[in-house]
Amino acid sequence: MIIYDKSAFTFYDTRKIDDLIFNGEITLCYTLTGDDITKGKKPSATPYIDRQDSFIKEGSLWISKELGATLEITEIEKGVLLEICCERPDISELGLSLPFNFMGKLNGGGWENQFLLNSPYSENNITYAYLSKPNGNCIMACLFDGCGWKMDYSPYGWGHYFISLKLFKEFDKAYGGKSGGGRFKVGLFACDSFKNGLDILAKLYNLPFLSYELSGGEAGTELSLTTHGDCDTILTTQGEEKAPLDTLDSVKLLNEGEVTLTPFYKGKKGASATAYCFSDIFTLYKKAILSIDLEVMENHTDRNLCEHQCWISASIRFLLKYKNKLSAKETREIEKKVIKYLDIITENDESKATERITILNKPRDSFLAYNVYKSRRVQELFFGITILLDAYKYFKDEKYLTYLKGATNCLIDYYQRDDGRIEVIWENGEGEDYTTVCCPIIPILDVANYFKDIDSELSQKCFLSADKMAEYVYKRGMLFPTEGGRSKECEMEMEDGSISCSALLLLYYCKNRKNLDTYLKKAKEILDIHKSWVINTPICQMYNSSLRWWETQWEGDGDGPAICAGHAWSIWRGEADLLYYLLSGDRNHLLNAKNTFMTNLSKIQLNGTAYAIYNPDMINGGGFHSFSEEISHKIATKFPKTPDCGLSRYVFLRLSQYLPEGD
Repeated sequence: MIIYDKSAFTFYDTRKIDDLIFNGEITLCYTLTGDDITKGKKPSATPYIDRQDSFIKEGSLWISKELGATLEITEIEKGVLLEICCERPDISELGLSLPFNFMGKLNGGGWENQFLLNSPYSENNITYAYLSKPNGNCIMACLFDGCGWKMDYSPYGWGHYFISLKLFKEFDKAYGGKSGGGRFKVGLFACDSFKNGLDILAKLYNLPFLSYELSGGEAGTELSLTTHGDCDTILTTQGEEKAPLDTLDSVKLLNEGEVTLTPFYKGKKGASATAYCFSDIFTLYKKAILSIDLEVMENHTDRNLCEHQCWISASIRFLLKYKNKLSAKETREIEKKVIKYLDIITENDESKATERITILNKPRDSFLAYNVYKSRRVQELFFGITILLDAYKYFKDEKYLTYLKGATNCLIDYYQRDDGRIEVIWENGEGEDYTTVCCPIIPILDVANYFKDIDSELSQKCFLSADKMAEYVYKRGMLFPTEGGRSKECEMEMEDGSISCSALLLLYYCKNRKNLDTYLKKAKEILDIHKSWVINTPICQMYNSSLRWWETQWEGDGDGPAICAGHAWSIWRGEADLLYYLLSGDRNHLLNAKNTFMTNLSKIQLNGTAYAIYNPDMINGGGFHSFSEEISHKIATKFPKTPDCGLSRYVFLRLSQYLPEGD
């Protein structure tokens, strides 16, 4: 349990005394009514700078030096309750800044013993955050009598690190807060699992909570529900329609779209959950492809071949699988969009080449022929191979075959080292390991298997490349390098994508090349470690999503960092779970896979349009801007204003190959 040691003026976790709970000083965070946080210079990855007030101990209380606010600490179940009181009338923002020992902080005891902000929730005046830890000693933080939360992200390392969790009595007036200070409480308690944490939260709030094993599915799917705490009614809300369930232990999905499930006890509203319903996967896939609007992609992204051209392969694979179910008009509509971009990708006139999209068929600078024009991000070329292979399968155009072979040879000859790793050499001469950035073994094995009986030389070259790549990742062990800069202010990053792609790479190899027991065991070990990066919040866009938060500096509304649940790269974990199920028969991993794919499917609206992310942060991190005047100070919406036509279709790029033919 979490205990407060009065004599040492500190907090301990009795499950492992050496584990730090906090790595830094707990402070009161506040602004005054005369402050204007919307103006002035600020560091990266935060929208504003607030004031910080340190505490000193006086008897049984902590007293803040500047404001004279009091902090009283009492015991609760498996933890402690921190009660803050500050009644000054000139207060605008008022909160508690908790510098948990977040992963990557210096002198934190190693990544296995550090926290991730895994599963935040803030609905119906209920705010909690599950802080996962790879060693299993997880804790839950919750807020009473407050308005919400904000994460301080790192001004270094491109915002890739959590710094301090702030829980607020009131937001600053710029975010609609009310002045005057007041009282609020923060609870911290140990829990054995997320669901165990919900049981304790239900007691502390004296309200019901919900959880489930499956977050959605086709119409007619019945979802099992678990209530935590006393509950006598569950109300479903879908659009304008509201209805109580006949039972407390299940709900049957009936109509397309998102449904909210709200538990009640004696008329008091508890913590809602959401689930997602679609009519059938073909109809959902079709709507998502036909709704692609190239102007959205062209006006809101840099259009690069990796993140923003996922729609091309998703579209071609839809045609390959379902063309017989489409009208001639629908087929022409999809083909027209695809061909437009295939022409840009295969443009052979350098004066007309498009940066980060065109695969230039001649050497340029230090690059071999068939590298992506003016790009060292090797994942863009790997995604280009996937597009070209799909294009050749569908159109049978020899031009696509020529570019496919050229790009594949460029990747292996230019980027793969003798030990199997994929390495990018930057302008400063430094090399960076990209072997598990966006799982590059996938297109290499796809090419190898497709050309096995067509071009044995190319196929064997790709198989050898995949053999070396898989063996390198297997021997690399529990190291997970990823792209991005290093900083003296933090430890080496343990990044979600590199971890999940390490498992996916080994499993894709086992499924599509050689099923080696040693690789299968290593992949399972990595997936088990990665559980700390898997979100538990019972919101359909969040449940079993991977934990990512820096993409929102470029994607969505570009106002991050902020947690971007249901991000396309969550599918790496989902596909790894699916492959592990197919190779081992472990149905728990099939269930995990369904939920992870659902995080992406549930971002698709009724008309087929979609969003890149779902954002649980209440105050986003402000991006790379240097001045607060450049920030829109507002409570964040769950979905961004900006729709997406690229990344949001990655789910179908990967899911399509596992769907039955023509079904």
